[in-house]
Amino acid sequence: MKNFALYAFLFLSVLALSTRAQEADPNNGLKHIMTAEEAANSYKIALGFVETTPPEGVVRNVEEFGNNDGVIIRYPFGIPMSIIKELAKDAKVTTIVANSSQQTTVTGQYQSNGVNLANCSFLLAATDSYWTRDYGPWYVTYGNNQVGIVDFPYNRPRPNDDEIPKKVAISQGIPWFGMNVIHTGGNYMTNGIDQASSTQLVWEENPTQTAEQISQKAHDYLGINNYMVQQDPNGTYIDHIDCWGKFLAPNKVLIRKVPVTHPQYDEIEATAAFYASQLCSYGTLYKVYRVNTPNNEPYTNSFIMKDKVCVPIMGTSYDAAAILVYKAAMPGYQVIGFLGNPSTPWESTDALHCRTHEVADLGMLMISHTPLHDSLPAQACFKVNADITAFSGQAIYPDSVWTIYNVNGGNWDTLTMTNTNGVNWSACIPGQMEGSAISYFIHAEDASNRSSNHPYIGAPDAHKFYVKVSVPPNIVVSPDSLIFLTFEDMINGKIATVRNYTNQTIAIEQVNNSGTIPFAWEIENWNITLPYSLASGDTLNMKVKVIAPISGKTGFLCDTLYVNTATSNNNVSICVDPLLLSHSSAPESIGNIKVYPNPISDNATFSINVKTESLVRIEVYSMLGEMVSVPCNKILPKGNNTISWDASSFKGQKLAPGVYLYRISQGNNFHTGKITVLR
Repeated sequence: MKNFALYAFLFLSVLALSTRAQEADPNNGLKHIMTAEEAANSYKIALGFVETTPPEGVVRNVEEFGNNDGVIIRYPFGIPMSIIKELAKDAKVTTIVANSSQQTTVTGQYQSNGVNLANCSFLLAATDSYWTRDYGPWYVTYGNNQVGIVDFPYNRPRPNDDEIPKKVAISQGIPWFGMNVIHTGGNYMTNGIDQASSTQLVWEENPTQTAEQISQKAHDYLGINNYMVQQDPNGTYIDHIDCWGKFLAPNKVLIRKVPVTHPQYDEIEATAAFYASQLCSYGTLYKVYRVNTPNNEPYTNSFIMKDKVCVPIMGTSYDAAAILVYKAAMPGYQVIGFLGNPSTPWESTDALHCRTHEVADLGMLMISHTPLHDSLPAQACFKVNADITAFSGQAIYPDSVWTIYNVNGGNWDTLTMTNTNGVNWSACIPGQMEGSAISYFIHAEDASNRSSNHPYIGAPDAHKFYVKVSVPPNIVVSPDSLIFLTFEDMINGKIATVRNYTNQTIAIEQVNNSGTIPFAWEIENWNITLPYSLASGDTLNMKVKVIAPISGKTGFLCDTLYVNTATSNNNVSICVDPLLLSHSSAPESIGNIKVYPNPISDNATFSINVKTESLVRIEVYSMLGEMVSVPCNKILPKGNNTISWDASSFKGQKLAPGVYLYRISQGNNFHTGKITVLR
C-alpha cells in the first residue's frame, strides 16, 4: 500500500512537471517558422491530401469582420486569459484540448478567472501548436443557404494541426471541402464579398501550379474573383500578410507604416499605394488606413469578433496611437488593447491574429448590398436594394427590415423595406435637396432572434452618398417641411437649410394667407429675423422652434416660410399636431406602432399593438393640415392588429405624390408620424 502511494505520488509529480513544462513551451519546441527537422520533412506537406469537388452554386468566403459568433483557440494557450474572458462575454469560445483531463484543467482555469462558461465548448483533438489562424478552417456559404468549411494542405509538416479543419467540420455537422493549394491562414485575408489577398508565398509554396491556376482555385472554392497577390513588403522569414495588412471592411484596409529610415520603407509605402489604387467590391477605391509601427509592432495582427477589435499592444507610447487608428477606421466598435503573456509574448511576426480563428454563425442572417456612394443626381427617390438571407431557415420579419437614414447629420428616419422578389428587399429614400449628404444603413431581424445590419456596425459607420448640385445653379431648400410630432421636437427644434445658387439676393419671409397665425414659432438663431435677405452663393441654416401652446384645434396646423426670387420660389411648411400643444405635459404615446412600407406606391399597413380593447382612429392629413382620409375608426381587440390603407382619399381617389401626416388616437393617447406617397 505504501509502495502504491509512492508510485502514485511520483506519477502525479511527473505529470505535474510535464504539464508545467508543456505550458512553459506550449508548442513543444515548434516555432512559427519550420524547425530544421520540419524543413527536412517538408516534402511530406500535402502528401495524401484529397481534393474534393468545389462547393456548388454561388460561393462566398465568410470574412473575419462579418457573420461570426465564435472563436477557436487551443490549449496550452498562446493568448492571455484576459482575452478569452473578454471574448466569452458575448461570443462562443471553442477550446481545442488533447483529452478530457485537459478539458477539466481548462474548465477550472476558466472558472477561477471568471470566464463565462455558458459560452465555452471544447473540441477534443490532438494538436501540434497554438497557431489556429494558420491551420484553422475557412468558412464559406454556398448552394441553397448552406455553410461549409474549405480546407487546404497546411504549409507545415504538422499532421495533427492539419486535421483540425476536418474535425471542426465533423463537430459542427457541416460539409468539408478540400482545396489542393498549400496555404496558411496568416497569409490570407478576404473582404467577404469576392476579393482576397496574400503574399507571393502562396505562389512559392505551390510550384506545380501557375498563378492563374491558383486564382482559379480561389474562385472555385472561395468565390474570389480578384485575388490580389503582393510581394511581401516586410522582407521577413514568415511572409504572412497579417504582419503588415488587414481588411477591416469590404472597402477598408489597414497597412502598417514605418519611418523613412526603416529598411522596408519604400516597399511598405508601395504596398499602401497599391491598395489605395484598387477598386473594392463596391466599385469605389479602397480606404487605406495606416498604423505606425516604428519598431515593427504587431498592431495589424489583431482579431475582430462581432463589435470588438482586440489589438496586441506592447506597453509603449505607440500603443495609444494605434488604438486611435482602429477607432477612426472602425467607428462604433469596441477597440481593446491586450498585452501578451511574458511566456508567450507578441512578436512582430506572431501575435494575436495568429493564435485565434473566427467561427462562422451557421444560422447567420446575411445582408448583401452594394451601397449607394459618391454623388448621385437629384431624383424623386434613391432606391436601396438588398438580398437578405436567413441561414437559420427561420422567417424574416417583414416589419423589421428597414432602411434607416438621415440627411446632413439630422435625425434618423426609418423606411420599412418591401420584399420584391425572393430574397430581395427594397426601399426608396425620398429625394433631398442638391448638395445634401445622406447617410443610411440596413437592418433586418428574423424568427431565430438574430438581427443584422449593413454595414455590420450600423449607424456609427453608415453608408454615405451626396446629391449632386445641378447646373445652372438655383435655390435649394431642405427639408421642404418641418414636422413637429413630439415634445422633443418642440424643445430641440428642427433645422431648415436654404442655399442660394442664383446670381442675385433672395428673400425669405413668413406667409400666412389666412391672415391668422395658427401657432407661435420662432427662428432660434439670434441674428435671423424675417424677412431675411440671402446673398448669392450663401447658405442659411435656420433652427425653428414651436414656442406657444394652442388648444381647441383639430387636424394638423401648418404655417409657411416662403423663399422667393423673380425666377424661383420654394416653400417650407412648418406643421405641428395641436394635440401636443393642448397638453401641459407629454401625453402617453401609443407604443409598438409600425407603418410599412414607407414610402408607399399602392398600399400601406398600419400595425398596432392594442393593450386593451378600445376605439382606435387613424387620420391622414395633407401638408396643408387638411384631413384627407380616415383608414380606421373602430374598436380593435387587445393584441396585434393590422389595418390596410390604399393611399386614397375620402372620395376613393388616389392621393397625389407627396408627404402626408398621420395620427393614431386611442383614448387620450396618440401617435403621429409621416408617410410618403410615390406614384
